[in-house]
Amino acid sequence: MFDTIDYPEQNLLSLTISGTLEKEHYDAIIPLLEQKIARWGRINLYLDVRSFNYITATALWEDIKLDVRHWRDFNRVAITSDDDNLLKAAAALATLVSPAEVHHFPLEQKEQALHWAATGTTETSHSTASL
Repeated sequence: MFDTIDYPEQNLLSLTISGTLEKEHYDAIIPLLEQKIARWGRINLYLDVRSFNYITATALWEDIKLDVRHWRDFNRVAITSDDDNLLKAAAALATLVSPAEVHHFPLEQKEQALHWAATGTTETSHSTASL
């Protein structure tokens, strides 16, 4: 499933991914993604991957369609997880399907990852609470 935090005054969207991803999860977030893209042109994503089990075939198809349709609409993608292999695989896959800049961070660097997704810098002298 996706837990979503929208930053309406920024081109930033935060998604926490956990459990099993199914088609209906994509059906719920695609309208929000498309609204943000319509408003901002290109958007930044923060993905927090936690206890991800698997993705169903229909959800994978939705993900592929989303990636193709919005190939150039993602600017930066920050991915955090406590699974280093998952981080590396996700970042490698993301760079294959999008020209977006993708960085992976350990889970304990969530604040830095969110800040980088929003600003493109890793300096966190400012609190991300205002994001």
